[in-house]
Amino acid sequence: MRELMNDKIEVIARFKDGDVMPAAFRWQNRVYDSLKLNMVHKERDGNDMIYYFSVSDEANFFRLAFFTRDLNWKIQEVFYK
Repeated sequence: MRELMNDKIEVIARFKDGDVMPAAFRWQNRVYDSLKLNMVHKERDGNDMIYYFSVSDEANFFRLAFFTRDLNWKIQEVFYK
């Protein structure tokens, strides 16, 4: 099942060699960790750069967005198994 949303989330991210990787995030009072990075892409929105991360845990797939303008993270899509 696929669900679209645009909710702010809290993210723990790792930075290495100029790259960023979400390691865990909190959404709806639940923590999702042990994330696997499946894909990253970015797009420009005016002066803002938005980075999209497709990640998964053992049960679900998520699309997270990082906005450089205000340094906020949002969850935009969930695919439940």
